[in-house]
Amino acid sequence: MIPPQLIALIEAQPRFRTRPDTAEVTRALATLGIALDSEFAQIYLTCHPADFLDRVSYGALMNIDGPSDEILMSTEFIHEVWELPKNFIAFTSLQGQGGYLLDKDSGGVWDFDLGDREAFIAGRIPARWASFFEFITWLLTATDKDKDEDEDEDPTR
Repeated sequence: MIPPQLIALIEAQPRFRTRPDTAEVTRALATLGIALDSEFAQIYLTCHPADFLDRVSYGALMNIDGPSDEILMSTEFIHEVWELPKNFIAFTSLQGQGGYLLDKDSGGVWDFDLGDREAFIAGRIPARWASFFEFITWLLTATDKDKDEDEDEDPTR
């Protein structure tokens, strides 16, 4: 269940829309191997996260459904090209040689940078957020200071 304070943040989004038909999302989640009761699934089954306006310029979430299957294509890319473990799902743009990744097993979210690939694969980089709800809360409430710190860490994204 999505926490009430997170629901309030989501509903405050200027382009907030509920998702009346979840068949395509359910299919996409199954294809990705994501449990329907996971936090990731709860968000995508409830609304359209790609419409979220966040304060982090590279944080745009991708669509899970529709003709483009953006999340599936990006996830296949990180598995086949970057050779990342199969339990990771890419749900943001990878244009800057990195992006946000969900561990579908633990529910944690990583701020992945391709330059740290070896340390990441070796398990030396911990999740930045323990859960997808925690990540979405941060995404929708990040301050300009948070944004500046993130850009200092990786200005290419």
